[in-house]
Amino acid sequence: MMVTKELILVIFFYFCCSFSSQTVEKIAVNVYVYHLKPPFITDLKNEKGLYYDFSTLLNSESHKYSFKTVFIPRKRIDHMIKQKKLNGVLLGVNPIWFKDKAETKYLWTSTVFIDQDEVISLKDKPIEYSEPSSLEKHVFGGVRGFYYYGINELVTKKRINRIDTISEQALLNMLISKRIDSTIISQSTFGYITRRSKNRDLFHVSLIPHDRYARKVMVLPKDQAIFEDIEPIIKNINNNKVWSEILLTYLDN
Repeated sequence: MMVTKELILVIFFYFCCSFSSQTVEKIAVNVYVYHLKPPFITDLKNEKGLYYDFSTLLNSESHKYSFKTVFIPRKRIDHMIKQKKLNGVLLGVNPIWFKDKAETKYLWTSTVFIDQDEVISLKDKPIEYSEPSSLEKHVFGGVRGFYYYGINELVTKKRINRIDTISEQALLNMLISKRIDSTIISQSTFGYITRRSKNRDLFHVSLIPHDRYARKVMVLPKDQAIFEDIEPIIKNINNNKVWSEILLTYLDN
C-alpha cells in the first residue's frame, strides 16, 4: 500500500488531536491553603513549600485531575464554604477546626501527616505545659487573629496577658528579646525555622504539647469524584518514597 502525503498528514493530524485531547482531559482543581508560613509556604511569589510539592505529587499520581495550590486567607475560605463556592479542595486542615468532628458535613481524606502545637519558652526560663491555666502569670505571645483553644478564653477572663504579632518567626524573636514568656507554634513550623536559624538551643519545648492533630484534605460533598480520586493516593502516601523524601526536606526535626 502506497502511503501518500495526504495520508501522512491525516495520520499526523489525528495523533496531534489525540495528544491534545489527552492533554486537556485532566480537569483543573484548586488545592486551597491558608497557612502562610513555613514549611507549608516558604515562598509565596515563586510557589515553593510543602503544600506546592503536595500538589505536584498528586499530579504525578492522578490521571484525571490537574491540581494547583492556591493560597487564600482563612476568612475568605470560610466565606467560600458558607456560600458553597469552594471550587476545589482544602489542604492541611482538621475536622475539628471546621466543626465537623464526626466527619459528616464534609468529606475527609486519610491523614497527610501528623502535626502538633508545641508550647515554646526560653531554655533559661522553661515552662512546662499541662493545661491552659499553667500559662497563667506568664506573658503569652500569639499570632494576630489566631485562636488558641483554652488560652483565648483565659485571655478574655484576664487571667493570661497576651501580646500579638504577625508571624511565628516574630514570636521567636519576641521570646529571645524576653518580651514574652511563652508561645505556641506548630512542630512543623518551629522545626523548620529553628533548623535554618540554628538557634534551637535557645528554646525549651514543653514535654506536653498544646495539641496534636492530623492534617488532612477537606472536600465538599459535591466533589465526591475528586475525593474518590485522591483518597487512594493519600491513603497510601506513607508508602510513597517521593513523599517521604519531601517530608524529610521540610519536617525532619
